[in-house]
Amino acid sequence: MLKPGVRSVPLTLFLWSISTVMLSRPIEVEVGRGRNWNAVKLVDQGQEQLFKGDLSGAHKSVDAAIQADPTYWPAYYIRAQVLIGERRYQAAVQDCERILRQDPTVVEAALLRAQANFLLGRYGASLKEVQHCISIQPRQDALARAYNTRARLHLYCPDPSIRNGQAAVADATTACKLMAWSDGELIDVLATAEAATGNFDGAIRHEEQAMTVTKVREDEKKEYQRHLALFQPHRALPGTMH
Repeated sequence: MLKPGVRSVPLTLFLWSISTVMLSRPIEVEVGRGRNWNAVKLVDQGQEQLFKGDLSGAHKSVDAAIQADPTYWPAYYIRAQVLIGERRYQAAVQDCERILRQDPTVVEAALLRAQANFLLGRYGASLKEVQHCISIQPRQDALARAYNTRARLHLYCPDPSIRNGQAAVADATTACKLMAWSDGELIDVLATAEAATGNFDGAIRHEEQAMTVTKVREDEKKEYQRHLALFQPHRALPGTMH
C-alpha cells in the first residue's frame, strides 16, 4: 500500500519485434509529495493518446509535461516511446540516456534504449544492454522483461551470431517462470519461440495458455488467437523461422 501523498502511475511499456512496437503491461511509478501534478496529468494524458495511436497528440502532451517538470523521468520515457513510433530512433536513445543519467536504476529505460539501438541496426549494443540489465539482477518483473527482451532479440535479430531459436526458448521460459506464468505476453513470446524451433505442440499449448491468464486484454487475446491460427497448421510467425 502506498503512503499518503504518494500514488502509483501506470506507464505502458512497449516491447518489440523487428519492425513493430507492441503494447505491453503497464509498469508502476510512485509519485510523491512535491511533484508537479500538472506534469503527472500530462504524462497520463500522453500515455492514453499513445495507446490510441495518436503520436502527435502524445508528443505534445509529454513535451508540455517536460516543460512543466524537467525532472519527471516518466515524461522522457513516454516521449522515447513516441519517438520510436515516429521512427526517430536516435532521439529515443537520447531521451533514455537522460533518464539513466538521472536514475541509472530505471531498467525499463535501458531496455527501451536497447530497442531503439536494435532498430538503428546496432545489434551488438542492443544485446550488450540487455545482458547488463540481466546481470545486475533488478526487481523480479524488470528481470522478466529483460529475459523477454533478449528472447525477442534471439528471435528477430538479422545478425546470425545473435539469432538463436533455442536461446530464445530458454530466455522466454525463464521470463515466464519469473512471473509465475501469469503474464500472457511473456507466454506468447515463448510460444512464438517454440514455433520458430519447430515445437508446434508446445507453441499451441502455450498460446492457448496465454489467452487464459488473468487481466489479458481483448486486443491481446485477438493477437494470441492470430498466432494460434498460424501455429495450428505448423507455421511459425514471419521473420522468426530458423
